[in-house]
Amino acid sequence: MVTLARARSDSAKEARRADIVHQTLTLWQTHRYEDVTLQAVAERVGLTKPALYGYFPTKETLFLALYELLIGAWLNDLTRHLRLGGTHTPASLAALVATLLAEHGDLMRLIPHLAGLLERNISEERARAHKTWLMEQLDPLVPLLPGALPGLPPGAGLPLLTYTQALVAGLYPMSDPAPAVQAALKDPELVPLCIEFGPAFQNALTALYAGLCGPSGC
Repeated sequence: MVTLARARSDSAKEARRADIVHQTLTLWQTHRYEDVTLQAVAERVGLTKPALYGYFPTKETLFLALYELLIGAWLNDLTRHLRLGGTHTPASLAALVATLLAEHGDLMRLIPHLAGLLERNISEERARAHKTWLMEQLDPLVPLLPGALPGLPPGAGLPLLTYTQALVAGLYPMSDPAPAVQAALKDPELVPLCIEFGPAFQNALTALYAGLCGPSGC
């Protein structure tokens, strides 16, 4: 392993931090969360593990930075699509959101870890910075939603996005069960309990978006 020289300038530190996050993404693409270690990340970047702590004191803070990278890219894509104009039904907006999320598979896999793991071992300062950053990312997108989904009540744009993520967090782990559960679900009598994420997610989104529009519909 080649140990890199210490980054001294602010720009060098930011570049090193970005490299750490991108190397973590590379590992995330082929490993489960529990199998990605800080030692493995440090080795890929060319740092000692103690040096890595200078950038990310915990695994959770590192993966939270990765989440920000991935969710930022997905929100930008959705914003870009909605800025093209046009209106949607709950079903067509659900199809768009599901399609875009499928194109961001790394994010889809990470979302279920957010509330239960990544936000559990961070400081209040880091939590505040993260939530503030997230609100800034949502600012351009939220005002576009009432125009894209006519009938959406005022103030429902942010809940729509929050509940969308909650559906991913719940449905994705159910569609990717542990090996023992996968084996059990091969029993013909248990097959109805199997969940295919894509169709289940799109159906749930359609129902969610229709429900947010209320009795008058969208």
